[in-house]
Amino acid sequence: MTTGEKSVRDLIFEALCLRFHSTIKVSVSNTMTREELAEATGLTAEALVPAVRALVGPNADQDLFIRFVGGDPDKVTLGVAWVSRCEGAGAGA
Repeated sequence: MTTGEKSVRDLIFEALCLRFHSTIKVSVSNTMTREELAEATGLTAEALVPAVRALVGPNADQDLFIRFVGGDPDKVTLGVAWVSRCEGAGAGA
């Protein structure tokens, strides 16, 4: 599924990466709620929820693209697989 030229996966990565970069120098959480993620990506819940579930994976593996914080499916942050990609992307993601 794509939105314009970017895939849902790319939109989610960019939103979480921008949050990651904006919180590096301040003591603000790099976690986003699903509502914040929906607002940042412009995705509807119908598109966002299945994409988030797919990116977390069936076992909520911490090494995957994104992860739930404290097991809460409403709190999402970068997983290990995307942190290094985001760090290499710079502030412009």
